[in-house]
Amino acid sequence: MKHVFVTTSWDDGHKLDVRLGSLLKKYQIKGTFYISPEDHEYKKADLLSEKEIKNLAKDFEIGAHTLTHPHLSKIPLKKADYEIRESKKYLENLTGRKITSFCYPYGDYNQDVVNLVRKNGFTFARTIKRFTFSKQNKPLETGTSFHTYIHYSEIPAIFWLTKKTVLPFPRYTNWENSAMDLFDYACKRNSLFHLWGHQIEFEKYGQWEKLERVLRYISRRKGVEYITNGEINAIKP
Repeated sequence: MKHVFVTTSWDDGHKLDVRLGSLLKKYQIKGTFYISPEDHEYKKADLLSEKEIKNLAKDFEIGAHTLTHPHLSKIPLKKADYEIRESKKYLENLTGRKITSFCYPYGDYNQDVVNLVRKNGFTFARTIKRFTFSKQNKPLETGTSFHTYIHYSEIPAIFWLTKKTVLPFPRYTNWENSAMDLFDYACKRNSLFHLWGHQIEFEKYGQWEKLERVLRYISRRKGVEYITNGEINAIKP
């Protein structure tokens, strides 16, 4: 890689994606919104309307996230195929654009599911694996760099990556610090930084200001190219 790449992705298709999209536009950061139009975890009224999805598609990449957000490895393959295929068809018909990026609900998949994703015409698929800072050899099993949430079990790995082991442990109990330090880590390596999360968590835990500070920190950097998830495949080694 000749310079740093930054991409972001946001899961599920909750109405709060409208607010999230406004923040990304404010800081000129690209994003991929993975939408599950009938996500069983939310009331229909809490999900993006068709008009809101179409408006998001004007500025951001839209990716498929199944119809109802099931654990794909735990349902019959025929049903998994339907969930994957029909979510793609629905979003393509709605946005008028080809949908080529997919995200596995809960990060749950196996080789049979990967094969279905490939069969249905997707060229990129995102998992929930963390601490990935480069283009992957398996584009349908792509990892991420950081999830915008506190995962205490991951703090030792963040210490190790950033070489800041002399700092007090509490620094990384704030995910904002973790995100910024891992972005710096990616910049030093001239690599890829992939930030992702769930808009409902920002609302539930009062994290919008933290997110905005992180977006401000990683935005408008010289030598940084801001890309969608689908554009990761175009990165040259």
